[in-house]
Amino acid sequence: MSNLPHERRLTFAEDLTPEDVNELEAFLNVHLGRVYDAVGSSGEISFSLRALLILVSDSAAMLAALLKVEDPDTWKRTVIVREWSRLRGTAMDFNHCDGYNHALWWEPIRHYNAADEADEQIRIRQTRGPDPDGDEGA
Repeated sequence: MSNLPHERRLTFAEDLTPEDVNELEAFLNVHLGRVYDAVGSSGEISFSLRALLILVSDSAAMLAALLKVEDPDTWKRTVIVREWSRLRGTAMDFNHCDGYNHALWWEPIRHYNAADEADEQIRIRQTRGPDPDGDEGA
């Protein structure tokens, strides 16, 4: 899939939609399902794949439900970022496959919104302490 300039990209988790989650879950189900079909329905590899499919489904369901919450609190925002990261991370090894949405799934999302990102930068600066070189921009 090409990355055209008009393709929507994600910077923050607040921009995610339930449709984004459904698309990623469907992609994972197709590709993990193919592997599951190839290894058969018995044996440790099969059991592992079945467990992974269940985890993908549970993660996607939780994420889709949290995306419907209006003005989620800090804990919910953290879970949204974490669950999206888990799903997109699971899909990363399939990035060469048809249907992989590079525009939405390639780049990680580290924050729920710009305010959360700014808050983290403040915490980092406070933890790091004063810059001995006096260079605030480093």
